[in-house]
Amino acid sequence: MSDPPLSPRIRWGLIGLGSLVAAVAIGNAESCLSANDRSRWATVWSLAERGTYQIDEIDSLVVLHKPSGKRRLRFRTIDKVRHDGHFYSSKPPLFPTLVAGVYTLVGGITGWNLIDNTETISRAILLLVNWLPWTIALVVLAGVLERHARHQSTRILVLATASVGTLLLPFLVALNNHTIAATAVVFVAAAVLRVTVEHDHCPRHFIFAGLFSGWAAANDLPAASLIVVAGWLLLQTDRRRTLMFFLPCVVLVLAAFVTTNVIATGGWKPFYAYYGTEKYLWTVDGQQSYWLNPQGIDKGGDSMPVYLVHCLVGHHGIFSLSPIFLAGLLSVSRRVRRSESPLLGLAGWTGFLSVVVLGFYLTRTQNYNYGGLTCALRWALWLVPLWLLALVPPLDACGDLDQRQPRLRMLAISWALLALSVISAVLPLIHTWREYPGAPNPFQAPWLYRLMEDWGWIAYR
Repeated sequence: MSDPPLSPRIRWGLIGLGSLVAAVAIGNAESCLSANDRSRWATVWSLAERGTYQIDEIDSLVVLHKPSGKRRLRFRTIDKVRHDGHFYSSKPPLFPTLVAGVYTLVGGITGWNLIDNTETISRAILLLVNWLPWTIALVVLAGVLERHARHQSTRILVLATASVGTLLLPFLVALNNHTIAATAVVFVAAAVLRVTVEHDHCPRHFIFAGLFSGWAAANDLPAASLIVVAGWLLLQTDRRRTLMFFLPCVVLVLAAFVTTNVIATGGWKPFYAYYGTEKYLWTVDGQQSYWLNPQGIDKGGDSMPVYLVHCLVGHHGIFSLSPIFLAGLLSVSRRVRRSESPLLGLAGWTGFLSVVVLGFYLTRTQNYNYGGLTCALRWALWLVPLWLLALVPPLDACGDLDQRQPRLRMLAISWALLALSVISAVLPLIHTWREYPGAPNPFQAPWLYRLMEDWGWIAYR
């Protein structure tokens, strides 16, 4: 039997908490803190102001950095390639192209531009492309929890985790692909559950699943596996509507991805697929590609077993930095499998997708850098919404325990794991290490990485 719905005060309070923390963080963050987001901002400016994907001009532009009072190459990035005598961002162009449209709209209304009003216009755009979609995603997630989580304690804990307990939170202050993909995954999961569990075969659910799974893959390539899984689940439920609505919507988004890539690069292959080639490894007018001699953690060098350990429970570990997701592993237990949770099937597919993504990155032995200098294993962030929903079956099973003492003990452990996860999520927003002044900043090493470094357990420098 399910508990009554959460009171609006609790539900909207948790959503508001996550939304408020993200908005304040965006308002306090300094723009262009990393080569990663500078690469995308450079494309946005070049498209909106010069009508080209070439970033030569802004990459070499010396401007006054107002926070420090010094003149510097504010928009220079190492995430660029050399193609036909010009520099281009190594990032896929579809997302920056859409952001360039938002930039043009905001700039046309306010008169701001990225060169003279860097912080103001970038924060306004981040509120529109990061904060607003993620806030909507929290509302959608809360609705999914109301319909599919039996116990109020489960709904509260999972929604609290989504609001302030995952490493998606610090990335909302930067122009990046991971929060965009993760937001899309929330909408995909909600739409697929509407069809497969709630048996609502309205065409809009197939359309949303197709559009947002395609959008997730366009921003995070491994999320293409989500298209396959979502398509298979929908196909098993309603073959005709899957072929009529889901598949064309996926094709539409992927066509946009390929089209912008052809316009930007002259071919269908994204620039990041040329890693290790002459497009990445160049020397021009005394300027040398960073990737000819990468530094620190970008050097790689870890063996596959070591890399796997650090990805799971080490300095960039999914479970060491966000231990709340350990509870999701209990879905394989006999008690949870007997609980008949409507999300148990989704939890199984989530485990499958997680193994596929991890296996994909383990094969990329030439690039064992944990996603670079960031506070999270960022290439796995798009999976976070699925991991959140995978918490529901084991937490509901805990709520089903007949004896009060074991039930309270399990809930206390879960909240303790969430508290540790909140530390990892919030720390990059309130504290930065000496090498990276200014806060908030997701482009810094995790706290566990720093501890291991201080203890002499790791040495990537």
